[in-house]
Amino acid sequence: MSKNKMDMRELRPEELEQVTGGAYVPGVYKPGRYKEEAKAFFRDCVGQQTYHDAINSAAGRRHHYVAARAFLQQSDWEKFVWIEQFGSLDGYPG
Repeated sequence: MSKNKMDMRELRPEELEQVTGGAYVPGVYKPGRYKEEAKAFFRDCVGQQTYHDAINSAAGRRHHYVAARAFLQQSDWEKFVWIEQFGSLDGYPG
C-alpha cells in the first residue's frame, strides 16, 4: 500500500481534497439510500483487502464515502455516487 493510501487511514473529511489531489469538488457527494450497494461497488473496484483496510480505517468507519473517494478513480467515484443515490448503475449517464 502506498504512503498516500496509508495516510488516508487518519483522514478527516475536510482533508479529502488534499488526498485526492484536488479532484474532490465540495457538494458533489450527497448521501443516498443505497449505502450498502455503493460499498459493494467500492469493494469490487479495489478488491477485498484494500476495501477492508479502507473501511476499517478511522476515516472509513466514520465516513465510508471518504474512504471510497480516496481510493476510487474519478469515473468510478461518479459511479459510486450514482449507485448510492439510485441503487445500481441502471440509467447511469456515463
